Amino acid sequence: MARDARIASAVAEALESQRPVAGEGMSSVLPLSVDGSERAFRLRTTPMRDNGNRLLGAVTLLEDITHLREIDRLKSEFIATASHELRTPLTSVQMGVYLLLEGAAGELNDKQTEVLGACREDCERLDKLMRDLLDLSRIEAGDSQPEIQAVRTRDLIIAETEELRPQVETKGLSFRVDAPVDLPAVMVDRSQIERVLANLVVNAIRYTKQGEIRISAEPRGHYVAVSVSDTGTGIPQEYLPHIFDKFVQVPGAATGGAGLGLAISRLIVEAHAGQISVQSELGHGSTFTFTLPVAG
Repeated sequence: MARDARIASAVAEALESQRPVAGEGMSSVLPLSVDGSERAFRLRTTPMRDNGNRLLGAVTLLEDITHLREIDRLKSEFIATASHELRTPLTSVQMGVYLLLEGAAGELNDKQTEVLGACREDCERLDKLMRDLLDLSRIEAGDSQPEIQAVRTRDLIIAETEELRPQVETKGLSFRVDAPVDLPAVMVDRSQIERVLANLVVNAIRYTKQGEIRISAEPRGHYVAVSVSDTGTGIPQEYLPHIFDKFVQVPGAATGGAGLGLAISRLIVEAHAGQISVQSELGHGSTFTFTLPVAG
């Protein structure tokens, strides 16, 4: 077991950086055979020092999370089934509300139009939630593998920025982009990475009352790091370790989200062999950064 390349790599990283290494997400799970059956382990490596703070080595812990993986699988299957079954009646409700608003059942007074308009908005929120849940289930099940190709990083960022700009500027926020012309191309599924950018920008809009949202990109070794920064309320420290989990919502945000956007973004980035992280200070905004592998 000790010769496993993934364990050796984690130990080497912990010794080189002299800080703990704890993998997150599907990419950090090690399948290992124990007594003839395969079990799932989460890997954590921590540098070990003596009383004089001299580096002695590293301690590696393999945590058996097989039962947690099974519970998570059952939960995901239930969510996928429930979401699929709910879409049909929801579509019928949406069609009924639409027909009423169009006057198919007679003329409406102002109050009736207002009530039906609110119903239509809630139906749209439910429809987005259903689609996010189904997408999340497909990604977790491996049914939505990215179609990788070389894409010019700057072109990708500029194109998506122009799509998102009206949403940002409608809220009275400035929108700045810092993407150098000489950025290397990346190996990505363009539509999936555009979705990650959209999720991060929409998330920033929800938490930012005034100021600006900024997208920047820079090379980092064999990767390109893309960051989305805002001048919003920031995220409390106790929420940072769980911000990419499903259904996590930070208090004080505008309503409308279900806490799935960041979870979906994390799965997409990890499927591209990248990583996503957040830096935030309460009252001083947040910066979400994800990495993408350089082409070639």
